[in-house]
Amino acid sequence: MSDKKNMVDEGFELAAAICRLAGRPEYSSPDFGACNTDYHKEVAETFAAFADHAAVAYVKQNDFICFDKVFCFTVHITKAEDRFVFIDDINSLFDAGWNEENATEFLRLLNAFYVNTNYAAFYNAHIGLYEESTRKFVDEFYGKIDLEWFGKYVDSSNLRCILSLSSGNYGSIVNDRIIYCLVHGYGSNPPIVHEYCHSFANPLADKWYVENPDFKKWCDDSVNPKIFFYNSGQLMAYEYVTRAYNVLYEVQHGGDPDEWLAEVKNMGGKDHFIYIEQVYEMVLKMEKE
Repeated sequence: MSDKKNMVDEGFELAAAICRLAGRPEYSSPDFGACNTDYHKEVAETFAAFADHAAVAYVKQNDFICFDKVFCFTVHITKAEDRFVFIDDINSLFDAGWNEENATEFLRLLNAFYVNTNYAAFYNAHIGLYEESTRKFVDEFYGKIDLEWFGKYVDSSNLRCILSLSSGNYGSIVNDRIIYCLVHGYGSNPPIVHEYCHSFANPLADKWYVENPDFKKWCDDSVNPKIFFYNSGQLMAYEYVTRAYNVLYEVQHGGDPDEWLAEVKNMGGKDHFIYIEQVYEMVLKMEKE
């Protein structure tokens, strides 16, 4: 995985390149802010001759290999000499929608793409860019995050961050212990706190979605078919509770609650998270118990 000097992970960048060639919009479309840079253009040009590679075809044939599923896969692999292998325990990968058959096949094809394209040479040629991007990211953003704040909810020593120049932003948990966030290296305010909050907000959202009819109704009513990445009440539940905790973090670090709630309410479109005040009150009530 990444280190403090270079937080850009080779395994994820490799998988992202495959997904770009496969036409996955979150890895290739200019509509996604992190997908229209000189780096993306270089990736596209360098690997254009491999657009028909078996790894690319496999992604095209399997629609579930998209968005955070790709990141979840890559935090369950590690580099062993000149190829990638699974970490010792990948049960949490299966919990996230992969199964042994498709995970094993994608790993085989990912390694084949890695060798056939000489991807290692591309990655190594960009180490200077990755290190400079990491330095800037840490200085401007990550180094200013109060990681100890998360200690009330999770073991803050288990927090990990990966910087990507290809796509983001996602979170993933490996076997209920190591908490990863992935953020892309472009933009003025990478959602580091948001992605970490998902780790403890999602289980709470699951509980409230089942047990609290009002909360379920708010989430279901907030689904906007035009915003396809939050296209179910369950996903909206995760976003509502995560964003409420994100507001709590900002307020407890000097932010104005009204300003942050207003910002969240209009995020993703006017009045998209229209019930954020109510969900935030639920979080505040729980914090007092």
